[in-house]
Amino acid sequence: MSPSSSSFACIEKAFQNRDVKVLSLDCFDTLYWRNVSRPFDIFTRLGHGLCPTARSRAEASARNKKKLTSGIDEVTLADIYAELSDQFDPEQQRQMIEHELSLEKENGFLFPPALALLRQAKARGIRTIVVSDTYLTAAELGRLLATHCEEIPHLIDHIYCSSESGHGKTATLWPVILQREQVNPQDIFHVGDNLHADYLKPAGFGITAHHFLQNAPLIKQTLEQNAVAAKMLFPLYGATAPVPSLFHACYSIALRDQISSEQLTGWTVLGPVLYAFARFIRQQRDRQPATRLGFLMRDGYMLREAYHALYPDAQSAALHISRLTAIRSSFTCRQRIDDYLVKTLKATEKVSQAGFAMIARHLMLSEPRRKKIASLLKKHHYASDQLFKLLLTREVVQETLARSAACRLRLIAHLQSHLQLQAGDTLMLVDLGYTGTAQNLLGPLLEEALEIKVRGCYVIAAWTPGWQQNRAGLINPDIADYRFIRTLTNYIAAFEMLCSSHTVSVVDYREDGEPIGEGQSLPENRLLSIQALQREAIACVRLADELAVPCSVALWELAAISIVRYIYLPLAEETAILERLTFDINMGTGSTRKLVDLPEAVSYLRQYGIARLTHDESGTSRTNTPAELRSCGIEYSLSLLAASRYALSWSLSQGMQRQQALEVVFVNQEQPAVIETLSATSTFDGFFSLYIPLVTPEIAVLTGKTLRDFELFRVGLIPQQALHQKYEQQSFQPLEKDKHFFIDGATQVNNLVVDMQDEGFIYLRPAEPQMKSLIQLIYRPIQEKSH
Repeated sequence: MSPSSSSFACIEKAFQNRDVKVLSLDCFDTLYWRNVSRPFDIFTRLGHGLCPTARSRAEASARNKKKLTSGIDEVTLADIYAELSDQFDPEQQRQMIEHELSLEKENGFLFPPALALLRQAKARGIRTIVVSDTYLTAAELGRLLATHCEEIPHLIDHIYCSSESGHGKTATLWPVILQREQVNPQDIFHVGDNLHADYLKPAGFGITAHHFLQNAPLIKQTLEQNAVAAKMLFPLYGATAPVPSLFHACYSIALRDQISSEQLTGWTVLGPVLYAFARFIRQQRDRQPATRLGFLMRDGYMLREAYHALYPDAQSAALHISRLTAIRSSFTCRQRIDDYLVKTLKATEKVSQAGFAMIARHLMLSEPRRKKIASLLKKHHYASDQLFKLLLTREVVQETLARSAACRLRLIAHLQSHLQLQAGDTLMLVDLGYTGTAQNLLGPLLEEALEIKVRGCYVIAAWTPGWQQNRAGLINPDIADYRFIRTLTNYIAAFEMLCSSHTVSVVDYREDGEPIGEGQSLPENRLLSIQALQREAIACVRLADELAVPCSVALWELAAISIVRYIYLPLAEETAILERLTFDINMGTGSTRKLVDLPEAVSYLRQYGIARLTHDESGTSRTNTPAELRSCGIEYSLSLLAASRYALSWSLSQGMQRQQALEVVFVNQEQPAVIETLSATSTFDGFFSLYIPLVTPEIAVLTGKTLRDFELFRVGLIPQQALHQKYEQQSFQPLEKDKHFFIDGATQVNNLVVDMQDEGFIYLRPAEPQMKSLIQLIYRPIQEKSH
């Protein structure tokens, strides 16, 4: 922040400590703000065949004509629309002027600290003026301001507009003001957001000027990225609708100077989403006054905190119902077990030991029975269909049903200890979403057992059969297509971490309903960081309420924009927090994954390139690919965002067109050697990937014909069936240098291969040749040979 720039709080303090005769305020972006991303955006709604570019060109033309004919370039709205006489007759021009003014009124608001400063000035008997570089007249500007506060005619003594004086603040408007006001320059206290027009120029005349920096640079950067995310999500933004920006006044007040990573994420991501959703919960509850609210922990923690920040007297309960306890409590008959297994097992894939352990835990198998089934499963080579049969035997089904019934009674005891539900009540389960696993599994059971209705209320509600009958979502299939919702939920783990209570996961309940937890919370230093971020988010919710951020349709859109911006376009400060966190899968497996692993991500890109990550069918075990890609370059994360938002797909072979030809010799002692030219494909960071089919025991890559110097990054084997599959990286088997492959005809320094002779080569001879495998060689050319 420039030393000459100030927050409004500092400006107010300076005003209180100074004896002045005139308070002067700039209008736009100081006293009067717009709730859109850029002032230009309101022109998107002009309609009548007038696009933003045409409107701007008309203004530029009017200013040019005025400059040529009179020597000044200040114009009015009437001058601007006169340039469109071929499209609008005089009466239509007048109507368009009124229409534009109505759009200004609709998309604007008075900045509370500036309005408060006007009131302070009048209380002290100080004269007040507004000085604006604008194409509006003083009368039009006065009407605009008065629309938002009926006190304005009494709070502002005079309005100076460049359109009427013929000169702007950077020209001769200040001398005109000094002459009219008849005061010493130092007796005027001026505040404005333009460094030159509102600070340097008036200060040059001796006026006590203060430059108001609307938002800190980090916030401006965030808002710019919000606009990018908005236009990717909503194609009409910037064309026929403005990009909404409802919280920048909050940021101007609360976020100044040094902004921590926790503040940044709390105020620009979690806070806006929580504010929008808390308002939505209230709307849903007001439609059914008898509804009892139950927030599902752990992810519902911040949803409840925000709701009570806005509605402190509201009644609700924190329900500790995890996906594990919901699954365990849901087995009421053999068909339920059958349905669960069909959804969990993949007929075309073998069952992993970890996968079986999870299923055994969900079905609550006793230890002896689990061991017995595990032994039988091993004999059947971990075939999915065999496990399906083993788990549906009469003994297993009876054991699971009995244990599930007992677990269900304990869960209901937990529910009743918090809500004391009566027959006829409606229980609204509040959570992030998305398919509503807990509601789907438990809803029918609770409705039958307690004679109640169960509804869901979610931040994001994905499509499920008949979803409109029993749930509502701030973002839902009626307003967002499946591609939109998938874009939000594909990599939602990072946002879930912001909402969670980060307590231990609930695995069961005591007889009285007291939850039983398992596992560990976050390390204290990481937990403190998340808790600080969550406090900032609640502060944002409260300030947004205080400033009366409008509860409009744009709120759900802004919530979606905030989530997508955070997921796909995080700032470096936000990624730094994510690097320290792990994601708990919370299915009773105890399995966790790192949210962001930048070194591993770079390694993955060097090996496979961006196409693998943006390809619709590729799949990956990475938890937060977008943030990792963003650290490598915005073009990569934007590619992923576009591929997800618009369901784009393309052949992996067409992901990168840049290739390099290398000659490869296939050596077989029993037959003459065969020389083939293979193409290595560019991946990332200048690296290339070459796949070589292992059709002979020995292979030589004649690198000396093409490369003089290069970096050898990785050499290994990949089974053919894993090629281009989601598990390819996990199937990669590294080959050891000087054991499984050798480099001849060059000097080697660690991974660098330099001064390779023309006859130099890489000789590959895996210890146990696997004829159904490929060799992958990843290298980076440093100096190529000219031919």
